[in-house]
Parts: sequence; C-alpha cells; structure tokens
Amino acid sequence: MKKTNKIVIVFLIVMFLLSFTNLLNIKIDGEVLKLSGLSVIIGVVAYFITRKTNNNKNEGLNIKTIFKDFKDHPKAIIYAILPFVTCVLSTVIANRFLPEFNEHVNNRASFAISEDLMKTILMMAVLTLGEEIAWRGFFQKQTSKKMHYILSIIITSLLFAIGHYSAGAFAVVAYDLLFVFIDSSIFGLIFKETDNAWCSWIPHFLADILGVLLII
Repeated sequence: MKKTNKIVIVFLIVMFLLSFTNLLNIKIDGEVLKLSGLSVIIGVVAYFITRKTNNNKNEGLNIKTIFKDFKDHPKAIIYAILPFVTCVLSTVIANRFLPEFNEHVNNRASFAISEDLMKTILMMAVLTLGEEIAWRGFFQKQTSKKMHYILSIIITSLLFAIGHYSAGAFAVVAYDLLFVFIDSSIFGLIFKETDNAWCSWIPHFLADILGVLLII
C-alpha cells in the first residue's frame, strides 16, 4: 500500500508538471510542441495501474452502471445539462465581443478537427474519454482522498484549463481558459456525484461536439 501511494504521488506530480508545458511555447520547426497532452496518457496509465487501491476494480469507471448512476444521483443529471448551456453562452458572447475566439479554439483543437465529421466525432470521443479517465478517474479521485472534494475539483480544473493553453491575445486566451475551467468543474461535480468517469464523459463529449458544430 505504501509503495502504491508513492506511485500515485509520482503520477500526480508528473501530470501537474506536464500541464504547464504549453506555457513554455516550445517550438520544433516552427510548430509549437504541446506536451500537456501527455498528461492524459500518463493519467490513463496511472488509473489502470493504481485502480487496485480502490474498493473494487470498477470504481471510478464502470460502463455497466451509467444509467443507474444518473438515476440514483439526480444532481448529476442537472449538472450534465450545464456544459451545453456554457457552450452556447460562450459562443454567443464571443460572437458579440470576441469574434476571434472561434478561430482561436479552432486552431487550438485543429489536431482533432477535420473536414470529415465522423472522423472528428471519433477523435473527440477518444480524447474526451481519455481526459475523463485521467483527470476525473485518477487525478480528482486520488486528490479528493487527501483534501475536500471542492478543493480537489478546483485544483484539477485549474490544471485541466492550463493544459488547454494556446498562445494568442490575452483576452481571448483568458476567455477560453475560463470556460474550460468552468466546464471541467462541472464534469468534476458529475464525477463526484456518480464516481463514474463514463458519466462525466457523456456531457463532455457531446458538449465538445456541439462546440465544434458551432465553430464550423
């Protein structure tokens, strides 16, 4: 158990550090090297390595109980609606006051968005599931064992937002990261209610698809 706790701490520290790498603006052949994405891979690996420390192997990620978890936790259903509201709200406000916001997000997520909508949907499904397993299933779950869940959600969401940093005009970047933080906090609340990353993945994935459609 002590050995496992040390491994958990190492993984948490590595994810913490990787989240800030986008801020360094490291470039190779003129292209910005976005290493923060590695935090998702590390988090997914960490989840499956350390899941034996949970009460059961499916804790934090159980596809069989999605509907039951939502049914048993009505708050989670309400929380799951909010990302769609923030998605539309952020777009409406941006179109009125920050018209360059859509281009900024499109450039930030260009690696996942293509002209082939089905390919984009598949890519978004995989990426968002990885993010939920890494940041909610592992990072939030492990840190919430050591601190109040609200503080855990805040820290997780701050790192999650920083990991989405992409260089640009200060107002646009700040606006982008603010809504990433808000949405991450909502996903954190869903996970806290259900203890199931599948439940936080559903609104995360669908809201991101809506965001792509609004940008297009």
